[in-house]
This record gives sequence, C-alpha cells and structure tokens, in this order.
Amino acid sequence: MIWLEPKKPRRPEIDYTMCELPQEILAIVRMKYYKAGKADEVDQVVLYEDGQNGYDAFAAAVKGALARGADVSIRSQYRPDQLGILG
Repeated sequence: MIWLEPKKPRRPEIDYTMCELPQEILAIVRMKYYKAGKADEVDQVVLYEDGQNGYDAFAAAVKGALARGADVSIRSQYRPDQLGILG
C-alpha cells in the first residue's frame, strides 16, 4: 500500500508596488484566483479615492480575495501603511 501525502494548500501572496497614478485613483487591485492549484481567473478593481469609503472598499477587496485564496497585486501612490498594510 502506498501512502500519498496530501498536497499542502497554497498560500496566497500579496505584492505591493508604489507608483505614480492619476490623483483620483486610490489603488489598482488585481486578484488572481486558483482552482485545483492552477490559475483560473483574474479580476481587477480600480478604486477611486472617496474618503473613508475608498479605504473601506480597499480593505474589503484585499481581505476578501486573500480569504478566498487569491494572490493580490496592489498598485498605489500611497505607502502600504497608509492603506492599513503592515510589513
């Protein structure tokens, strides 16, 4: 009898890049979802700065994607700590 070790679930990754964006854009968030260990779907959201609503939408998008196992790539002109991402 051969025992196969179960495959460890993949850990979502987060990538953060500071770059110049139009002033009205808070961040661009790209989420890559996986199915059976392979990339299956890519979604992208452009978040426009709208005070606290923009920051709340950013947090919801990132947390939701990570909770569903997606890799998240963020582009913003703000430092990560300004958007609630701790290093």
